[in-house]
Formats: sequence, C-alpha cells, structure tokens
Amino acid sequence: MNFSELEQVVINMFDLKLIELRKEIPSIKFSDVIGYFNNIILKNNKVIDLNDIAFYIMNIKVNKVCEYINFLEISLANNSNIKLDLESILEG
Repeated sequence: MNFSELEQVVINMFDLKLIELRKEIPSIKFSDVIGYFNNIILKNNKVIDLNDIAFYIMNIKVNKVCEYINFLEISLANNSNIKLDLESILEG
C-alpha cells in the first residue's frame, strides 16, 4: 500500500468516526476530530502501523472529544486553572 492509499484509508476512518460523533455532537467538525487525535491520542500513544491508527480512531469516545472541544474553548477564552484541570482529565 503506497502513501496516498494509506492516507485515503485513514481519512475514510476519520469520516466514519465523524458520522458516529455527529449523532451526539451535531456541531463537531472534521478538524475537531483531527485535532483531538493529534493533540491527545498521538501525544500519549505510539503508532507503528495502520492497525494502531485504526484502533485509536475507532476507540475515540464522544465524551472525551466533548471535553477536548470544551478545553479548546476555555483555553482560547482565558488562561486559568480550569485549563490545567481539563488537560489532566484528557490525558488521564
């Protein structure tokens, strides 16, 4: 499998997860899911192959993404202790 095929497979997995997440969070965007994956999942986990990527994408939980979106809104609004608390929750 070449890089462009791999990239398309990963994008399709994110699209499937986005459909699932939109049932609970209608306003969620593709960039929110990608941001959560990059900033939370990849920060704490090692990806070796496509199986790892598929596992992490398909195990994204609605409540964790919701917490991440709230974290982004709070961190953009101000720099407070709430940001540190939410960051520790997301990483735990």
